[in-house]
Amino acid sequence: MKYTRNQINKAGEVIMTSKNSQEVTQAIEILNDWRTNHLVPLNILENKVVQMLLENNITPIFTSQRLKRLTSIQYKLDLNPTMKLGGMQDIGGFRIILKDVSNLQKTLELLSLQTITNFTLEKINNYVREPKFSGYRSIHFIYKYHSEDNAHDGLRVELQIRTKLQHNWATAVETASLHTKTSLKSSQGEDKWLVFFKIISSLFAIKEKLPVMKEHQNNTMQELMVKCHTLNTKFKFCDILKALRVTVQFIEQNNLDKEYYIIAINFEKMRVNIHTYDKEEENKASERYSELEKSMEDNKNAVVLVSVSSIKDLRNAYPSYFLDTSEFIEALEKISQNCKLLKWVKE
Repeated sequence: MKYTRNQINKAGEVIMTSKNSQEVTQAIEILNDWRTNHLVPLNILENKVVQMLLENNITPIFTSQRLKRLTSIQYKLDLNPTMKLGGMQDIGGFRIILKDVSNLQKTLELLSLQTITNFTLEKINNYVREPKFSGYRSIHFIYKYHSEDNAHDGLRVELQIRTKLQHNWATAVETASLHTKTSLKSSQGEDKWLVFFKIISSLFAIKEKLPVMKEHQNNTMQELMVKCHTLNTKFKFCDILKALRVTVQFIEQNNLDKEYYIIAINFEKMRVNIHTYDKEEENKASERYSELEKSMEDNKNAVVLVSVSSIKDLRNAYPSYFLDTSEFIEALEKISQNCKLLKWVKE
C-alpha cells in the first residue's frame, strides 16, 4: 500500500481529534487513497459472487457497491473509541437484494460453503436470524482479499444480502434519519421513531415468516398493526416520508450508463445531483468525491460514491439518497387500510 497500516490508523486519529486544518487535510488525503483502493477487491468480489449466484439459478433483483462516506467513517470511529481506521471492515461494501427469504437462504448457504478465489471469508453476521435492536435485518459477510499487489493485498470488504422487503425497511430508516438528523439504525433518536420502525420490522418479519423482535413475541399481528396505525396517525410518519421525496437533477445528460456515480444531495433545496464517470475514470471520481466531502455542511448536504450498472439500478440500490420510500409508504398505507377495513380501529 502507498501508506502503512500505522499511517492509516494515525490519519483516523488526526481526523477525529486534530484542530489543525492542514493536518486534517493531509489525513483525509491518506484516507481517500486507502478508501479508493477498496474498489479493486469490490469489483472482483461482485463479478465472482454474481456469477456464482447465476450458475446456481439465483437471480438478484439488483446489486450495488459503495465506498463508506467520510461522515459515516467519523461516526463509526466516534461510536467505537477503541476502533482503528485501518481495522474498519466495511470501508468498501457490496450489497445484493434478493426477491424473498427462500433466495436469501439459498444465497447464505452458497456463500457459507463455497470458496471464492483470492478471498477468505472471515466472518458472517446474521441479522436476519437475530435482528439488531433497531429492527435492522440483513446478513453481512466480511471477506479478506489476497493479491500479489501490495496496494490491495489484505484489504477487507463487506458483502450484505437482504430481501427486497428488508431493503425497503432499511431505506425508510435511512431516509427518516436524514430528517431527524440521528442514526435510527443505530437505535439513536426519538423514541417515537425507534418504536415505530421496530413494529414495522416485526410486521415485515411476520410477512416473511421470520422471527419478530423479542419485545413483540407476545403480540399478535393485529396488535402490531393497530400500534403501527395509531403511531402513524398521531405522528404523521407517512406524511413526513412523502414530503421528503425529491426530484433528481442529472448533471450529465448523455451516456448515463456509466461505471461510477457520485450522488450529491442538498436537503435545503431538496435536490439530488448525479456526477457520472467511466470505468477508466476511477481516480477522477474518487478525487471529486473527496472534494465534495470537504465542502459538505452538517445536516445540509450528503454525498456518496457508488458503482452500479445503470441509473435505474442506482435509484433502486440507493433510494434513500433520492429520499424515495414509495414501496415502504405503500406498505404503511395498506396496514392502515386493513386496520380500518377489518374495523380494528375507528375511522
